[in-house]
Amino acid sequence: MPIKKIILEKANRLFRIPPEVNSFFRIEKKRTLIKRTEYIDLLSFNWNCSFDEDFSKTTESLMPAGRESIMSLKEELAGWYLKTDKVRLNPKSEIYIGGGISSSLQALSTAFIDPGDIVFVPEISIPLYRRVTYISGGEPITYSVNAVNNWQPDFEKVNSPLGRVAKFLILNSPHNPTGAALKSKDYEYLVWLAAKENIAIINDAAYRTLSGSVLDSFLSVKGSMKTGVEVSSFSYLFGLPAMNFGFVAGNKDLINGLKETDRFNGHQIPAYFVNVALDGIRQFPGKNLKEIKSKFQKSAAEADRLLEILSLESYGFNSIPFIWAKIKKRSRAVNAANILKRRSQILSLPGNILGNSGEGYLRFSLTASAESYQQAIKRTKSKLKLLKLDREE
Repeated sequence: MPIKKIILEKANRLFRIPPEVNSFFRIEKKRTLIKRTEYIDLLSFNWNCSFDEDFSKTTESLMPAGRESIMSLKEELAGWYLKTDKVRLNPKSEIYIGGGISSSLQALSTAFIDPGDIVFVPEISIPLYRRVTYISGGEPITYSVNAVNNWQPDFEKVNSPLGRVAKFLILNSPHNPTGAALKSKDYEYLVWLAAKENIAIINDAAYRTLSGSVLDSFLSVKGSMKTGVEVSSFSYLFGLPAMNFGFVAGNKDLINGLKETDRFNGHQIPAYFVNVALDGIRQFPGKNLKEIKSKFQKSAAEADRLLEILSLESYGFNSIPFIWAKIKKRSRAVNAANILKRRSQILSLPGNILGNSGEGYLRFSLTASAESYQQAIKRTKSKLKLLKLDREE
């Protein structure tokens, strides 16, 4: 009897999930007899921080960390919050140690979002927040983030009938791509609003310590522990090597939900991740974090020169490793990015990829070296007569 091939249709949610940011420009290396100019990537976020040369990954260090080791890390993290933000956390019930920010957000969504549940997400943001909502069957509803409000979020939708049925509000402070950061008084209002509407707040605070100034923590305001959590990455927060390793701190019920997901996720953390994180917390702000911030500042200085040549205007805040640039005469972002790519082989991100309010803007990554920006300046100067970003093609 012949066996027929099964035919399965993919779930509809897969077609609604937004693509990765870097997928806008897919650069494939093709063999050719003609030597092509290499692209200068000012688009991608590449965390260039390596393990120390004397650090060796022994068999023992690659084994899963024990409960005592994880508890020690929670206690160190609670001590850091107390010292830095004057926030008291119970290490056992108010801190969860797990994967990176993406996996933590997905775990939260898995634990609490049912099909059809509403999740408020920033109108202009990285695709991650919409992605984790769709995967869990939820419905992302955007709240306004635009230039009119100086890139500060507008929570008018939350204070509406939609807010009465929403489950989560995902916040990103400091905000990617603009760098706008909420202050204590903003958090206080949001905490009051969330408590009134019974909405849990999740703040992605990935870049909070990369700013030149001290930024407020969501957890530092009264009532925040009752209404939400802060999600972060050990790598970004403490200037450590790239590791899929982070934490969630705050509301006990949300933390319990994360612990429930561990029962079937089977997430295990290598012992050497824990050791590196412990050293990073104890030495904060350590040598690596200072060096990373210094590299970002050097890249930013060269990026300013490039923006001037391209008739672009820096329109964000210097609290994140990105530059948010306004295009002259508010030309279409995709056109401007394509011109840079085609004429000078320079990659940048069109702002509208991150949301409708990003039309007319480009995002540049400061994880690209100062040398990369210098090279981009040389190319741009040589093509200056051809580059006309104020003309749509």
